[in-house]
Amino acid sequence: MADPSSEVCPDFAGEFYNAIHTDLTAATNAEPQQIIDRLVETWMAGHDARVAEWNRCRDEEAQEEEEMQLVRAAREEEEHLARQVEEENEHLKSEKKKPKMNGFNVASTIGDAIALRPSQYAIQKLNNFEYIELWYFSPDGCKEAMKTSCSIADDTFSLTKLDDHLTIRPTSASKASKAVLPDHELSFSTFLRVKNLFLTQASTAKWPQANLDALAIFFWHLENHAIRNNSKIGDIVILHYASCVRQEWHDRLKRDEAFNIGIINETLLRTINEEIWDRVRSRSLNTVRNFSLATTLQQ
Repeated sequence: MADPSSEVCPDFAGEFYNAIHTDLTAATNAEPQQIIDRLVETWMAGHDARVAEWNRCRDEEAQEEEEMQLVRAAREEEEHLARQVEEENEHLKSEKKKPKMNGFNVASTIGDAIALRPSQYAIQKLNNFEYIELWYFSPDGCKEAMKTSCSIADDTFSLTKLDDHLTIRPTSASKASKAVLPDHELSFSTFLRVKNLFLTQASTAKWPQANLDALAIFFWHLENHAIRNNSKIGDIVILHYASCVRQEWHDRLKRDEAFNIGIINETLLRTINEEIWDRVRSRSLNTVRNFSLATTLQQ
């Protein structure tokens, strides 16, 4: 549809409209000029109506276009904000993955002594709340850990089974030492020394405080038990008791059947004492027999 505002009113007084003039004059008895004026008025009314309709349509189109532009702008703004949020999330994820270095107290200095550092294998055991031999926290165990950490690349990994699932861990965190000793084969002085580092590392591994307190009481009772002064094998008995009871405690913890390890079972302690004495007497008897046999053969 063309713009009607540029239309020009026809020349109704011209010869082209004479036939219409004659018919209308005969029909209405009006003067010719009145007929011309009436035709002009009729055309102008139609013209004004067409212009008004044209303008209304243009206004509606303009309004629709404006609304569409607003919708497009809102959609573009929404997409822009979504991209910003996604970029920010990606940035946050990247920042979380990025290694961070903590700050330090400018007024502080290193302590007078540096604590021994156990192996990654021992630390991983503690992080998983699992049983670990106290030897790993001894000077020998920590020295071996230092040698091992220097010889194994940090990016060396291996498959390890954990709770019936395979998981990837650093090799140093999944390999037990071939030199490890069970608790009852430690010297008693080593036992007393390593329990402190063990408790410190267990605390660092976020063991429940109640469990740490029970273990601390457990070690205190064993260190101060009367059997150490009343029996020649008292220290050996204590070491065997500590070794088997701590292992049993961890096994029971996994089954949610744990006992209070801080309470010493004197009956079990006496049983272990009797078993060790039986072994001592048996070895002594065998030594005497072997000596008598050797003497007889020499004769």
